[in-house]
Amino acid sequence: MTQAELLSPKGMLVKELAQEIRTLQTAQRPQGLYVSSGSEPMDRCLPWGGYAAGSLLELTCSKKPRTAGWGGLSLALRIAKPWLENGKYLVIVDSHRRLCAPSLVAMNIPLERLIVIRTQNATDWVWGLDQVLRSPAVGALISPVTELGDRSARRLQLAVEQGGGVGIFLRDQGSAKRNPSWAEVQWLVQSVTTRPSSQTPILMERWFDLELLRAPGLQTTRRVRLGIDAQGEWKHCDERKASKSTEHLAAQLALATPRRPNVAAS
Repeated sequence: MTQAELLSPKGMLVKELAQEIRTLQTAQRPQGLYVSSGSEPMDRCLPWGGYAAGSLLELTCSKKPRTAGWGGLSLALRIAKPWLENGKYLVIVDSHRRLCAPSLVAMNIPLERLIVIRTQNATDWVWGLDQVLRSPAVGALISPVTELGDRSARRLQLAVEQGGGVGIFLRDQGSAKRNPSWAEVQWLVQSVTTRPSSQTPILMERWFDLELLRAPGLQTTRRVRLGIDAQGEWKHCDERKASKSTEHLAAQLALATPRRPNVAAS
């Protein structure tokens, strides 16, 4: 809707009805609790400056979520880290056995609070996620998602509202369009840099362009470019530019340094 349509009586009515529906949908959620992503640029894109407790979010990309090298897992891990305070657990669904423990350690993920589950079929997957998301001991869940029916999607939303943590789904765009979930926030992720093929993913600095496609009250698309370093910490564009400027200045100074003339011994 255009700005004029939003301000019209019809637009205001649509907005009020959407808010009432939203209130009913989130009635079981812990109220007023939002957790920062740790990145100010990302938080500024979000309605409440963070992710709501008891909510789902999606990171979508054109590639399959199980594809090595996509980088969605790096983003998910960094978003999940603040949710592990107060002894909370991180649960990762790794049915394709692609997790690499050294990479997680490098990103400062506490392995003593990590639970990895592997499911054999879609029924087990939905049941497992339902149980995990309902647990108040779980701070964050990360799972690839392919096909997701409406009833299962609603079931998982109710589960995370009861547990009070956050569920992070890794999806490809095709799946997300065919089978929409009840995720409150949805990001479209595009890798800016690529890494060489390796058996140890994540262990390098990576950059991403993120486009916020869905969020409560979102009226215009919001975009941000973010990076994650080898230690799993956020990097921002101003830091990247400053680093490049420093390197450029150092190179200029090196070229400008005059050579000392050779003095013959008397």
